[in-house]
Amino acid sequence: MHKINPFYKLVTVFVLAVSLTFTSSATLNIATFLLCVLLLITGSRKILSALKFCVPMLFIATGLYLSGTNIGGNQQSGLFLATRVVAFMGLGMLFSLTTDSYAFMRSLQKDAKIPRKFAYGILCAFHLVPYIKNEYHNARLALSVRGVRLRIFSIKPLFSVLVNSIRWSEMLSMAMQSKGFDEE
Repeated sequence: MHKINPFYKLVTVFVLAVSLTFTSSATLNIATFLLCVLLLITGSRKILSALKFCVPMLFIATGLYLSGTNIGGNQQSGLFLATRVVAFMGLGMLFSLTTDSYAFMRSLQKDAKIPRKFAYGILCAFHLVPYIKNEYHNARLALSVRGVRLRIFSIKPLFSVLVNSIRWSEMLSMAMQSKGFDEE
């Protein structure tokens, strides 16, 4: 899976996702997920990452199953909703765990004719995600040290994350200009 051109892999996953959107077969959804898992097992060494990715999605699928069964009135609609989430999870997991971000950006530049400036910006955004996650954790920790009680979905730590994200984007913009990615 790693040797396949990332752009063509993206197009294939996108076409499969769109075609799954217009079908209503739980069997096809399960088959798609199992095929993705099979391809992931044979083509990647990130099985542990896949399991970490599956746990929250299985909670979501279970919630959709229970909701569809209770609200929809029949077990079939709940099963369809749950398997649809699992199928999309498999497609996303297959693409993300078997694609290198640098190779993906090079492929987008070469095959999709995306400008270098745009590809560099996307790559910078990919690499900022761990910093944003760390900043959010630090902001929650700082607030809890001060004695501020935070709920699960509290927005107080997001202010610090937003301020630092703006600062990081300005620094990245200056770095891009210094590397010759000027406005054309």
